Amino acid sequence: MEQVGTPEEILADATGKQERLRAFLEQQGLDAVVIGRQDNFAWITAGGDSRVITTAETGFAYLVITKDRKWLVSHSMDGRRFMDEQVSGQGYDLVTLFWHQGTPEQKVSELTRGMKVGADVALPGARLLGSELVDLHYPLTDLDLLRCRWIGQTANEILGHVARDLPPGVSEQEVAARLLYEYGREGLTIDVLIVGFDERITRYRHPMPTENRLQRYALLHPAARRWGLHANVTRLVHFGEPPSNIRRAMDGVATIGGRVAGMLAPGLRFTDILTEQIGLYRKLGYSGEWMYHFQGGITGYVLADATRCTDQEARLVERQAYDYFITITGAKFEELTILTEDGPEMPSLGPGWPARAVQTPNGEISVPDVLIL
Repeated sequence: MEQVGTPEEILADATGKQERLRAFLEQQGLDAVVIGRQDNFAWITAGGDSRVITTAETGFAYLVITKDRKWLVSHSMDGRRFMDEQVSGQGYDLVTLFWHQGTPEQKVSELTRGMKVGADVALPGARLLGSELVDLHYPLTDLDLLRCRWIGQTANEILGHVARDLPPGVSEQEVAARLLYEYGREGLTIDVLIVGFDERITRYRHPMPTENRLQRYALLHPAARRWGLHANVTRLVHFGEPPSNIRRAMDGVATIGGRVAGMLAPGLRFTDILTEQIGLYRKLGYSGEWMYHFQGGITGYVLADATRCTDQEARLVERQAYDYFITITGAKFEELTILTEDGPEMPSLGPGWPARAVQTPNGEISVPDVLIL
């Protein structure tokens, strides 16, 4: 299983992120920050994993960071593993308790008694921190970018060979199982897995896998995660040339997706992108389609946050990752996109998948096309 980042690079990355957090402490007048959510844990530890229950937002370890101390708080059944395998060498002091002695949350409250505390989970007496902590994830570091590119390229390779292997008559559940296996072999977890065939693509925005069997048209969407970072990618596959109405919808989502990518620039408001999207839907003859699905926003350590597209104050920053999901009945566009110093980049689109050029006011953008078998 390929690793991206040496132990020295991981430690340096985690140290830099701790410095960001401590600067935040000063700015906010806080004495300590408590991190319990899996996404923030992965960010501050440069890829650490606090999961035991995969589907839970909160992990099984709490990090308590003050101006001069760092603790990892957990039950005894997990604490040593987290120290050895997830935060090795990062300088945390381990605090554990047996399961019958109380909860890690109670231990965190003891450690921070008398302090002004911010936390990303609900803790008595603590100020709840949400988007403020997520904002600290950006700009993505050099190591974050290397890992995003690796995840994107790996997703492209897996989707390419799974798509070319699709036999007519296979069930959505069978293809979902194949994707879980292929991603799992590369150390990737799938947080969302959508597989839909034929009429279910037109009927539903989220065709979750069923026993439905493939005739001519497949939509594949795995949202992959490794080191806490995400690549949420949607790909379309069709046996033979699609019907004209479906082809037109495919062209529409690719056009809007490319135009959005071409807009990305530091300082641009997310609401300006949404306004442009709505106008493009209308111009292409699909007024109202934008209302049937979230229109996108940030990704990275968060799976996806589409709320910023309606936040008048939220603006793009350099080295930020995006997940824009463009849907028109019968088609969808979604690709990992990063705003780099050199402009927008789609690391999940690479060799082996057909691409098409979209003309934008800021130049030509290459986006994925439907794979025709």
